[in-house]
Amino acid sequence: MPEQDEVKLLDTSSLDGLRPEHELLLALSRPQLSVDERRRIRLFLTTHSEAIEWGVFIDQACRHMVMPLVARHLTQFRLTLSDEGKPLVPYRWLYTEAYEGSRRRNLVLASEYARVLHALNDSAVRYLIRKGPVLGEHFYHDLAARRISNLDVFMQRADYPLLQQVLTDLGYQVGELTPNGSRIVPFDRRTELYWKVNLTNTSLPHARVGDHDTVESYLVSTMFSLFQPMLGIRDDAGEVLDASVPTTLYGVPARMLHLADQLLDSCFQIHLRATLFYYIESGKDLLVRNFLDLVHLLMKATPDCIEEFRGRVERFDLAKSAYYSLHFTRQLYPDLVPERLVDSFRPVDISYLEEYGAFDGEQYTWNRRFAERLFDPRRKAEVAGRSKVPGPRSMI
Repeated sequence: MPEQDEVKLLDTSSLDGLRPEHELLLALSRPQLSVDERRRIRLFLTTHSEAIEWGVFIDQACRHMVMPLVARHLTQFRLTLSDEGKPLVPYRWLYTEAYEGSRRRNLVLASEYARVLHALNDSAVRYLIRKGPVLGEHFYHDLAARRISNLDVFMQRADYPLLQQVLTDLGYQVGELTPNGSRIVPFDRRTELYWKVNLTNTSLPHARVGDHDTVESYLVSTMFSLFQPMLGIRDDAGEVLDASVPTTLYGVPARMLHLADQLLDSCFQIHLRATLFYYIESGKDLLVRNFLDLVHLLMKATPDCIEEFRGRVERFDLAKSAYYSLHFTRQLYPDLVPERLVDSFRPVDISYLEEYGAFDGEQYTWNRRFAERLFDPRRKAEVAGRSKVPGPRSMI
């Protein structure tokens, strides 16, 4: 039997103090697993299985929104068993059900959002789809591996009344699900006013009560700019739409962001979410899935695309966000994010890497390093400020 310190799953030199549960989670949260990676995971489990707190592992996999992908890798490659057939991971059925449950849920959402896309295509709305649906179908290439929730529509503000009519005709309304899940009710007046005045790059979500036991509600969110107004960054929705590329989502013709814009959007969103009070309070500030999304995008990016991405970063003065996101993504995936690429965005002063609150107009410094915060849900109790944004969590 090899000694525990001889079994290394991944290069964790930049991540201090990881527990076995965290190492295993990161090793399984990868786009694909090579034969050698599978061998090392099985060896690690053979050595550490009894020491791993499986409840902690399951909690972290769900908290970081990678459980379906983790479950796929564990079951597809039979990593729950040793080479001799000895159980290494308890409750194998739980992972099978997590993966298949994600598939069933995403199939229901795919059917509903295909209906929305058909209606948008029949209207005069010029749009593209961001994030989850695009990433799941065209980057993860697995309907179950990435859990989706809402359909994120990017469009010009002038077309918003047309979108509202389309969604109204499909049974949607601006609002949120009641606690008992029976109906959609309007947001309170304070929330509506705050979003209308302060969050002009987006709108409150449209929702419809779910009609399947795997989906509580269907959500359609809209954005008119990639950046929040408080940042003073002005992009043109028409230009973003002009640069978009045709695609197919759920069997329906649609459009998605140009890959250079997807990289820009991903980097900015990682930085924003990790440091904005709104997301920190909801516990969705640091998610392994968000860093993994960026890895998937980088794996598809050609040198020409990277140069286009670099041009967009310079145009919108987002070098800090680009470096922040690439730097921490490389800490989690050092073999998949080139060091040269990260360093090419490095600003002179990188002290901001350990700061938060700047997007809220305040500035504080974390007392603990990134690796410690990443897997500790109690980090939000350490936050000095509070979000002023009322309404749904993690929708902006």
